[in-house]
Amino acid sequence: MTLSYTLAFILGLTPVLQAVFDLPLQLALQRGVLAAFLAWLFISAYRSGVPRQLAGKRFLPLWAAAGLSLLSLISSPFRGWVFNEWGNYGAGLLIFLAGSFMAAEERSRAERALRWGAWLVFGAAVLQAFVLGNFLTRPPLTNLNALALYAVMVLPLAAARRDWALTVAMAVLMIWTQSIGAILAAVVAAGFYAASRRGSSGFRENAGVLAVLGLVAVAVLFLLQADSVAGRLAWWRSAWEMFLARPLTGFGHAAFTWAQGGFQPPGVFREHSVYAHDYYLEFLAENGLPAAAAWFLLLFKEVRAREGAAKYALIAALAHSLVDFGLSVPANFWVFCWLLSSPAKDEGLYAPPRPYLNAALAFSLLLAASLARLDLRSLAFEKERAAAISAAASGDLDAAGKALAPELRGGLFRAPALELLGSLNAAYGGEPAAFRAAVYFEMALLENRYSAASWAALRRIYSAVGLEKEAAGLEARRREVYR
Repeated sequence: MTLSYTLAFILGLTPVLQAVFDLPLQLALQRGVLAAFLAWLFISAYRSGVPRQLAGKRFLPLWAAAGLSLLSLISSPFRGWVFNEWGNYGAGLLIFLAGSFMAAEERSRAERALRWGAWLVFGAAVLQAFVLGNFLTRPPLTNLNALALYAVMVLPLAAARRDWALTVAMAVLMIWTQSIGAILAAVVAAGFYAASRRGSSGFRENAGVLAVLGLVAVAVLFLLQADSVAGRLAWWRSAWEMFLARPLTGFGHAAFTWAQGGFQPPGVFREHSVYAHDYYLEFLAENGLPAAAAWFLLLFKEVRAREGAAKYALIAALAHSLVDFGLSVPANFWVFCWLLSSPAKDEGLYAPPRPYLNAALAFSLLLAASLARLDLRSLAFEKERAAAISAAASGDLDAAGKALAPELRGGLFRAPALELLGSLNAAYGGEPAAFRAAVYFEMALLENRYSAASWAALRRIYSAVGLEKEAAGLEARRREVYR
């Protein structure tokens, strides 16, 4: 019961909350999903036994993807920047697991919450467009393309339920965003639906519709803008170069935004992007080949096994993810993982011996305590960071250094703290502080040699007259890293 209400909250409210996500809210949602899942698991175990399928073949790719992706994060040079982001991926995996073991009534409750959440998103979009006037700059789900993917995922479910009002609302939202990727995704999903009815009268009846969809797809391709294509090609190339640099471990979940600058060759399109605009390349670059192989295998198997409207919503999402980043947005990813889940077959339960169950409970409590400690450390760093920025802005760089002193002694946030101090000295210290800024950036590179921000900052500092030798040495070191 607790699990179903938690999922109802997540599916119903997180899409409209996504645009106002901050670190405390993000951590609260991640830990809420984890706590609800653990509560369900141990209550079930003590009452009747643990579902046998958790250790079965169906979920082996999931456990492999989770473990390998977590190892990628632990070994990432950017772990101090992105370690909280892995919780969004972990929460999605738990949502998939939870949905696979929920009774029909519980699944129905979660699906109703999803539909009501879609109305909240649509209402927020209308309010922003006609009252607040900020729909284009800060839409629900943070970005128009991400919002379009959400509409594409919900639309087939609404149509299958014959909820025509919601179907029209999601179609309006999709058109409203003017997302070419969403239109292509809808065309692909419709094509898969028509192909699934091949050989039946339904295929012949839909042949005309399929032809029209093909013409729409061709027309949409002509609408692609040159700068949009150039940007994606550059981001895809950066993601591929990132993968080649660390093919087995990747750079850590959500590290693309921090690492990509170093992998953009000079003289080409250099617009910064938070995401690679290709979910598959991004996941590969961030998590490495073994984790990506396990995760994509799970996606393929589960989508293939799905039936009904959810199957085509998933196909549309996966097609959209070839050219955009919608699944990198946590709320979209959580909805996707819910759609991916389907009830596991009842193969009986087994109750593990009580000592093993007690050991598992103790381990889970230890894990929860460790996560809580990391969360508190992360929130403390955010406060220290804000204090350092405030002190530097008022002209007191020494106070900025003192605010970040706990992190400089070592630990997860040493590299981000060094980089921040370098930036503050460069921005607020003027010429006298340039040397100190360079020292901080050089120390940051010792912690993380792939820090594009540190390389760029040092290049600017060493471009001053009289530092030609330092500039040449810097470029040689950089070429050694990005060979």
